[in-house]
Amino acid sequence: MKYPDNLTIIYLTNNLMPEGWMKFQLDAFAKASEGYKVISVSRVPMNLGYNIIQTEPSSYWNIYYQLMKAAKLADTDFIATAEDDTLYTHQHYHEFRPNVDEIAYDRSRWSLFTWDKDPIYCLRNRVCNCSMISPKKLFIDAIEERIEKYPNGLPNSEVGEVGRERIELRLKVKRNKLVEFYCTNSIVQLNHTNGEDIRQKEKWKSHGQIKAYDIPTWGKAKNIVEIYNGR
Repeated sequence: MKYPDNLTIIYLTNNLMPEGWMKFQLDAFAKASEGYKVISVSRVPMNLGYNIIQTEPSSYWNIYYQLMKAAKLADTDFIATAEDDTLYTHQHYHEFRPNVDEIAYDRSRWSLFTWDKDPIYCLRNRVCNCSMISPKKLFIDAIEERIEKYPNGLPNSEVGEVGRERIELRLKVKRNKLVEFYCTNSIVQLNHTNGEDIRQKEKWKSHGQIKAYDIPTWGKAKNIVEIYNGR
């Protein structure tokens, strides 16, 4: 089933990624997001649709706060995320919607570590905010509950995806039903050192057990890393 016109995609960036990568990523995103409204949240002006310029300090908490602000501007029933370090496919946005009481994450998501000498894709066993599709109201309600409970925000170590049981139990907020979906063509998320994630800067994140050197749509892992590195 295809889902036209009922989704707004919220594109998040701190405008820190290499220029060559951004051109490649935005070209892919334009094809993936075809037919849908886009709200971008950035540090410098962007021309993807309606644009929000964020001035708040970077943090994990700020990501969710900015998503909530943008979601409130959407006039569709569903929202989806897009992040500047992730390559999206047309299928990711067009093949699946959760029910109104569910928040969904695409598990057909390959991770790629840009610092590897021999780059390889891997599947990591966890959901990720970059792959979220959610009913707009559910997401807004979840973040507003966190804001009400923690008006000064949360440290990076306490922030996590809406619907993750461990996070919601720890924060003592409403449990939201999480569903996973798999698309026919996978998305790819970079782990890199240009963002605000200290765990990435310290190369803390580990590879998943399922690995591949070459995948449909995106080709060889080393070629994607070369684009990121400007080679």
